[in-house]
Amino acid sequence: MNKHPLTKKQIIKFFKKQKNLIMNKELLSLQNSQGRFLFTDLKSKVDIPPFNNSAVDGYALLEKDLNKKKIFYCNRKILAGSKKNLRIKSGEIIRVFTGAKMPSNSSTIVMQENTIKNNNKIKILKIPSLGDNYRLKGEDIKKNKKILLKGSQVNQKNINLIAATGIKKVEVYKKIKIGFFTSGNEIRQRKNNLKKSEIYNSNYFALNSLLDQSFISKKYLGNLKDNFKIVKNKILAASKNNNIIITSGGASVGEEDHLINALSDLGKIFFWKAAIKPGKPVAVGKIKDCYVICLPGNPVSVHLLFVMLINPLIKKLSGGNFNLPKSSKIVANFNMQKKTRRLEWLRIIKKTLNNKNIAIKYPKQGSGMMSSIAYSDGIIEIDADISAIKKGDIFDYYDFENLF
Repeated sequence: MNKHPLTKKQIIKFFKKQKNLIMNKELLSLQNSQGRFLFTDLKSKVDIPPFNNSAVDGYALLEKDLNKKKIFYCNRKILAGSKKNLRIKSGEIIRVFTGAKMPSNSSTIVMQENTIKNNNKIKILKIPSLGDNYRLKGEDIKKNKKILLKGSQVNQKNINLIAATGIKKVEVYKKIKIGFFTSGNEIRQRKNNLKKSEIYNSNYFALNSLLDQSFISKKYLGNLKDNFKIVKNKILAASKNNNIIITSGGASVGEEDHLINALSDLGKIFFWKAAIKPGKPVAVGKIKDCYVICLPGNPVSVHLLFVMLINPLIKKLSGGNFNLPKSSKIVANFNMQKKTRRLEWLRIIKKTLNNKNIAIKYPKQGSGMMSSIAYSDGIIEIDADISAIKKGDIFDYYDFENLF
């Protein structure tokens, strides 16, 4: 186990080395595959487009007629979906609609808005160049070409492509099984009225929501009381039925935080503590083939550690790729003296000023301040070696709309 808290880079390096836990597959209809990870590469079953077609509503004409005349005769048309195999005669043009099959001897379309129609005579106002508004068979995707690699996630961005290539069913990795605990004697369910020193179990709702992803089979395993024997027995039992166990709370250095000792007795701890604020008391270990991820009990730490680091790990263990959240640049609109030598995730409110995105520091930054997640727009990442923030400094910005 590490002697010093791991940096974000060290944690990422370790996570990238981890292997997929899921070996089995299932066959799903494309309609039911959203969010799942591909078990095999996908190849197109057809050319896209499957035939030469028009990109616009207009008129097809011959190459030799492009610069010879401006008035043509037209009494034929091709609708989208028509199976006609037409050829253009010299001096003629054919009406063609968007997506319709091209005449076999034409590769050029004049747009409808560049013409004037007078009965069967069409006057061309703007002569097109050879090949204008013409889509060639297979110019987007060739038949048998790989369109997505094993481990890719079926999503709103690519499901249209998969459908267009004629694929009706896909092989995907089976769902990863994740059991999750909350912990602490002070935790109470929402149906009970609070007594002295008690708090509602909000971390249950946080984890239940964060784990609500189509490639995950999740189950809440209850609240761990502050008792070493209970913690150890429940973690061991859970490890036999899950690929991953996630806990919130109980991984600090207090006398009643028993998770680390229990995990050490049952398996191994890869690392404990991170040089990140908020989120220092995070641990990752393993009991046989089951990963155990111990998150801090503070709600801000739960949210930020999960979306920034743990979710990419879960996706990799589920058969997907390890992809970190994407950031953009933002300008700080405040001054601040940094109190730690750790990397910090500072909650901010985003504003636009003079066409630039600026960051305004959210006033409540404690790791127990749930309002800092609910009422801010995102986080900026401040490197460990930065001791002070000055107005005008530029940072990486992670928007909550993308993270959650």
